[in-house]
Amino acid sequence: MEKILTTGSYGLCVFSLEVLQEFLKKEKVRSKKLLDHFQKNNQRYLSMQKEGIWIPFPQIDSISYMIKLEGHDAPFNDEWEQKMEYHGFNIEIKDALWISDIGAFYTFRASDYCGNEQTYQTEYGVIHYISKNEISYRSLDGDIIYSAFKYDIPSGKYLLSVKGFVRRQSVGNPDANYGFLFGLTKVDEFDGFKNPREEIYDFNVAHM
Repeated sequence: MEKILTTGSYGLCVFSLEVLQEFLKKEKVRSKKLLDHFQKNNQRYLSMQKEGIWIPFPQIDSISYMIKLEGHDAPFNDEWEQKMEYHGFNIEIKDALWISDIGAFYTFRASDYCGNEQTYQTEYGVIHYISKNEISYRSLDGDIIYSAFKYDIPSGKYLLSVKGFVRRQSVGNPDANYGFLFGLTKVDEFDGFKNPREEIYDFNVAHM
């Protein structure tokens, strides 16, 4: 199955649940409104980049993207053109890596990422579906929209790369016209860090 992830929040993010939870416990962060917390606490946010806790890819169009991970998904073929490439973001993984709509961090539900199958309805009437390897919800039009995908990855410290792609010939829904290819290189220790919020980075492949 092709992985098409939709963001309604102008961003994606990458994290490992156990690593994130350990960091929040260590830092005594009790708020569920994690995105707001990370935006207001810059030093804590920078610590997360140094330690490889959570990587945001902000300021991208609020649309659907094809998601691929090197070694797990087929690479983008000749129907796609590469538009950007960045390397060297710290990420620590314990057993699994999630690629998610950043909107999940408005009010974070750790139980959604534990791999236990469940269905629940929000106060706005949106039905969410949780499975071992993906999170989705039903739109008002009745379509199933995917908001997160999980990859089983050996535990360790990695440098993450991201490449942005654009389909050479646009297609209609439900296919995506833009995509991201992520890659992981295992390292013994982190040597410095890169901050994806810096202006030198532009992840908005839909405008390239």
